[in-house]
Amino acid sequence: MTSTPGQDRHSGFLEGIKGTGLDVVFEADMKWLEGDARKEMESALAVQKKIDLVYAHNDPGAHGAYLAAKAAGREKEMLFVGIDGLPQEGQIYVQQGILAASFEYPTGGREAIETALRILKGERAPKEITLRSRVFTPENIKKGGEWLDQIPVR
Repeated sequence: MTSTPGQDRHSGFLEGIKGTGLDVVFEADMKWLEGDARKEMESALAVQKKIDLVYAHNDPGAHGAYLAAKAAGREKEMLFVGIDGLPQEGQIYVQQGILAASFEYPTGGREAIETALRILKGERAPKEITLRSRVFTPENIKKGGEWLDQIPVR
């Protein structure tokens, strides 16, 4: 939780679940590392008899939590969700049935370069750029995920 992305993802998650009836029963800073996430999940499993969903701020964290739950024989009791949606991590974990979803977290690098080039050419550049995100699920992984602005909000 010492990095801006970690803080943003955490506050965004808490804001997103407001009013849904979901309760956070365990929180831990796994420092973006799969091994640390596994240890933290072992702690969560030791104190929580029921866990429905595990949300991790990155896909290695979600995978580490899954490995701990699997070692405890409890992986089928819960869903695992990660962030980043990278082809070699999150998307693979979704294809393998480990993660229920992985969300792409765009860095904005491409948009920053495009904007800088526009400015250098003397062209106008937008003052605000909204980055699009995708969600990868078992249902849409083969078609490259689904853009979040195409998913109806419920």
